[in-house]
Order: sequence, then C-alpha cells, then structure tokens
Amino acid sequence: MNTFSSILTNLQVVIAAKAARERALTVLLVALWGRIARMRTRLERLIARWRAGKLPKARAPRVAGERASAPRGAAKIRFPTAIGWVPRMLGYQAAPFGPQLAQLLTEAEWQAFLAEVPQAGRIFRPLLRMLTADPLPEVVRRVKRVVPEPASVAEMVGVVVSPGSQFLKA
Repeated sequence: MNTFSSILTNLQVVIAAKAARERALTVLLVALWGRIARMRTRLERLIARWRAGKLPKARAPRVAGERASAPRGAAKIRFPTAIGWVPRMLGYQAAPFGPQLAQLLTEAEWQAFLAEVPQAGRIFRPLLRMLTADPLPEVVRRVKRVVPEPASVAEMVGVVVSPGSQFLKA
C-alpha cells in the first residue's frame, strides 16, 4: 500500500514542475496540488484506521435533493470536469499515474480494503476520473440504488376505464 503514496507524491512533483513553468496555470495547479495532497492524507488515515481495526462508521445515504451547504468563504476554484483532464493539461509526464492507480486497485490487499471501507471509493472515483479516461474499476464504482417504480392506479384497482366504454351497463 506504500506504492499508492509514492504514486501521488510523484504526481504532485509533476504538478509543481508544471506550475513553475506555466504562470497562467499556477493558481489552478496549486489548487490541484492541494486537492491531491488532501486525498492522499484522507486515504492514508483510512488505511491506518483499517489496519488498526478502528474504522469510522459509514455515513447514511442522503435523501435526493438534500444537499449540505458549504460555508461562504474565499472564492472556490472550479476544476475542469472532463474525464482525464490532468494528463491533457500536464502532458506525457502525468499520463502513467492514472493507469498505475487503476492497476494498484486490482491487488488483493486493495480489494480487501475497498470491500471493507466503501467510503474510500468517494476519494478514488474523482481521482481516477481526473487521471484517466478509462472506465472506473469495478471495486470503486458507485452502487446505484434501485428505486421501485410505483404501480399505476389502474393496475392497483384492476379497472381500466376508457372514454368510449360503458362502465356499469345493466
């Protein structure tokens, strides 16, 4: 699991080098560097808690339409939303990091970790979407909840009335 930390550290080195060369992208790249640092820190904490057997409880799913509001502070940097935008912005030096992370998630220890700590997927999904255009590995895909479709009133009652029918004909 130490490989994960070295992959993200090397990615941060590439981001810092690009930020030093491209003055127009410095603000975005510094924000990206910080975001990846926070992702790495959160995952390292989850891994340490998992190894110690002291996992945090998973959050209850939110109700649709309900959203937590962020505190109003400094202007927030909006990152691009295109899939695989980081290697396109940073060039060939950042290209191997996405596939390396995806390959890392196929190892048995990571499979066990992600099975026991599903909240780690909330960190890996955006990270992998930023770094690669490949589909997400099965272990980090979000499980879609199936919402039962309500039956129509006609099916529940068992009566179908159409405009041309005579309902009660004696």
